[in-house]
Amino acid sequence: MKNDARKLSTEEQHLIRKIAVQRVHDGESAAEVTRSFGLGSRTIFTWLRLAREKGIEALAPKARTGRNRTLSNLEEQEIKRWLIGRDPRQHGFDFGLRTRQIVADLILERFGVALSPSGVGKILHRLGLTPQKPLRRADERDEKAVQEWVDDVYPKVKKYDKKKGAEIFWLDEATIRSDDPLQRTWSEKGNTPVVTTSGQRQAINAISALSNKCGFWYHVFDVKI
Repeated sequence: MKNDARKLSTEEQHLIRKIAVQRVHDGESAAEVTRSFGLGSRTIFTWLRLAREKGIEALAPKARTGRNRTLSNLEEQEIKRWLIGRDPRQHGFDFGLRTRQIVADLILERFGVALSPSGVGKILHRLGLTPQKPLRRADERDEKAVQEWVDDVYPKVKKYDKKKGAEIFWLDEATIRSDDPLQRTWSEKGNTPVVTTSGQRQAINAISALSNKCGFWYHVFDVKI
C-alpha cells in the first residue's frame, strides 16, 4: 500500500528519503525498502541517484543540533531498526556491542542531533530495549547443520544407544582466557542478542564430558586441540 506523501510535513518527507537511501546503503534491497515505506516502484531509484550525484545530505532537511531537540517517532523507530538483528560492525564500528555512545554517534551522524548517553538510554528504554549480556557464538557455527543434527541425527543416536546399552556423552571445552568476557549491549526486552566472535584463541583448557546417566570426566591441559 502506497503512502500519501502529501499528508506528511516537508521535514518528514525528507527524513523518509534519507532513511530509505541509508537502508539500501546498509544492505537492504531496494524492493524491501520500497515495501517498508509504501513507495512507488521507481521512487527509491530516483533518491539513490540523487544521493549518488549530490550526497545523501541532499535528501535531508537542515540538521538541527543540540540537546534540546526531541527526536520524532519516525526517527526513534529507525534507531530501533539499527539495533534489532543488526551488528554495530555493519555501521562501521570496530566491535559488536551496542553501547549508548555508539547509538549517540549514529544519531549525530544520521540525524544531526547531539544527545548524551543518558538521553540515549531514555530513548532506548522507551523503545522497549534493555542492556543485556549477549550470547557468544562462533562465526563458524552452521545453523542449518545444527538443526539437521537435532532433527535427524540425534534421534538415531538415541535409538542406537538404547539398542546397544551404550552411553551418550556431551563433551565441551572450557577455557581460562586473557581476553575480557562480553559486557552488556542494548536489545529488545526478552530477546537476548547474539554477538559473533572468533572461535580461535589461545588458553588453558579444561575439557569435560557428561553422560546422560550422570557420569562426568574432565582433563586440564595447556595445548591446543
